[in-house]
Amino acid sequence: MDHQSKRKHWSAILEQQRQSNLGIKQFCTEQNISYQTFYYWSKKLSQPEPETRVQPIVVSEPTASPSCVVLTLSNGIKAELPTTLSPQQIKSWVEALQ
Repeated sequence: MDHQSKRKHWSAILEQQRQSNLGIKQFCTEQNISYQTFYYWSKKLSQPEPETRVQPIVVSEPTASPSCVVLTLSNGIKAELPTTLSPQQIKSWVEALQ
């Protein structure tokens, strides 16, 4: 189940509990739901979802050294990385620089 599906599933369960007029412990017992999990999702759904940010990255080859790539992030940071890095390593660098 993906993240969005889980949120919808637990939103429905929380709504069922509100409409049941049962206390949370009794509702969880009758529905065979973990009390701790119920509270986890209750708290999680009461907070807004974190915003996903997409930032453009400009990739250019420097004239001085063809063995590296220059990343220029929208926040002005530039990084010269070796062309031998794997995509996962590049991703790690980008995340660390943001």
